[in-house]
Parts: sequence; structure tokens; C-alpha cells
Amino acid sequence: MALRAALRNRWGFSGLVSQLSSSGCHGRVSSVFVSQMRNNTTSPKINVDFNKSTGVAVLSMQSPPVNSLSLDFLTELCINLEKLEMDKACRGLIITSSQPKVFSAGLDILEMYGKSPERCGEFWRAVQEMWLKMYKSNMVTIAAINGSSPAGGCLLSMTCDYRIMVDNPRYSIGLNETLLGIVAPFWFKDTMVNTVGHRNTELALELGLLYSPSEALKIGLVDQLVPQDQLLTTATETMTKWLAIPDHARQITKSMMRKPTVDKLTSNREADTQNFVNFITKDSIQKSLRMYLEMLKKRKA
Repeated sequence: MALRAALRNRWGFSGLVSQLSSSGCHGRVSSVFVSQMRNNTTSPKINVDFNKSTGVAVLSMQSPPVNSLSLDFLTELCINLEKLEMDKACRGLIITSSQPKVFSAGLDILEMYGKSPERCGEFWRAVQEMWLKMYKSNMVTIAAINGSSPAGGCLLSMTCDYRIMVDNPRYSIGLNETLLGIVAPFWFKDTMVNTVGHRNTELALELGLLYSPSEALKIGLVDQLVPQDQLLTTATETMTKWLAIPDHARQITKSMMRKPTVDKLTSNREADTQNFVNFITKDSIQKSLRMYLEMLKKRKA
């Protein structure tokens, strides 16, 4: 009851409250996210369509204009992920975007610029939590990438078991943090190494490379390319193949493959958070972020 009251008071999502109640969470939502809930009267940033007959949920990111991973966005995302994970009827999750031409533009720079060390730490713990929930999920997870997906958007897609991207040369995907003067942390790096190998990751991270869909397919950053109008259909058909595998065998195999990477962050979360805060609050890094924001303003003008 205390959890439901906290959710009702701090979030405007009455539907989410009732879903959490009916899913049997009973106070098990991660404490880090309970502590992060704040007044929020805007529209939901996440929409979940769960088909109980198929056991597959489609999670659409709907935070205009580019699904930036803000603290509020990450909190809502993780609450929805936890709710689905706890529902025994949910076996598969397709993640996509309702925003045209973009999957996710990645971490919200405004969460890192001009903020207090405490706020930066709160934000970074939310990024960690999102990655942990996705990377070790027992569900089959498929990213239906409908547009560009740089930086944190690329990380989110790499947490999935399978990635399908729209075949449009105007779209790009990759970890391009160095172009902003930021260093991708070790677990970003490890996720990419696990996906495309050491050498491809080394080149990608040092040069801040963004890959076209065909280039991403070539190095294994995505698994399949499809026309725009076939994206969700293909994701649904692919999900059927994955769900044909016995859950226990697939889940144990996934854990075996990913557990060393998960454990590495889990045992170093506070140190990683402190490293991020120390780095992002440096005057030189804040200056780089300010210059980048000014450049974006000029582009819009």
C-alpha cells in the first residue's frame, strides 16, 4: 500500500499504478526508482501494448522529439520493464519508437550539463538500472529500430537479444560519445565488444563512429535490415521463432553469456557512478557540453 501511495502521489500515471498493483509487485519495484519518482504531469513517455494471447509486449518510446534518455524517461521505462518482467505471461518484448526517423537520440545532455553532482549521480544510477534490467532480462528482447540510434540509443538496442533496423541510408547507429568529448564507460564498451568484437569496438569508440544500416549489418551491430513498412511485422515473426525455444534453456544460456558483464557492473556500481560524476562535472567537460548545446541551437536557428 505504501508503494502504491507513493506512485500515486509522485506520478500522474494512475493507469501505471493499477497495472503495478495487478501485476503483483507488492513493493518489489527497485528502491532506487522509488526514490527517483517526482512530480510529473506530462503525458506518459512509454506506451506498452501487451498481447496476453501471444505473450508478447510492444513497448513504444514516445517522448518527443527524439526519445532522449532523461531521468524521468528512464524511471518510467524501468518501471514498465519491471512490471513486464514480473508478469509470468509476458515472454517477449519488442522495443521500438513512435517518433518518426529516430529510435532514441541517447542520453539527455541537459541531464549532464549544469547539474549538481547529486543530480548527476541520480541520473547515472538510472542509466545503470535501465541497462541492467534490459541486459539480464529473462524475456526475449527485440529492438525494432525505426530510425537513427546514436550513443545511449545504440546502447539500449545492444541490450536486446536481436536487432532489426530500417534499411534507410539516412539513419545511423553507434556509440559516438568521443565526438562530444565524453568517454564511454567500461560497461558500454563491454556491451559493444560482446556485440561486434574487440577491434570493431576499438575503432568505433575511439573515432566516435556512426554506422549506416548496411555498415551496421556488416559488423554485426544489427542483425537484419528491412523496409520501414515491414519492421514490426518482421519483429513479430522473428519473436515467434525465438519463443519456440524452451524458456528455461534460452534463459540459462543468455545468463551464461551475459553474467560476467552484468556482474562487472553490479560489483562496481558506486565506483562507476562516482567516476561519472567526477568526470562529467569537470570544467573542461562542461565546456565541451556547452559548446555542443550551442551548436545544436545554431542548427535549429
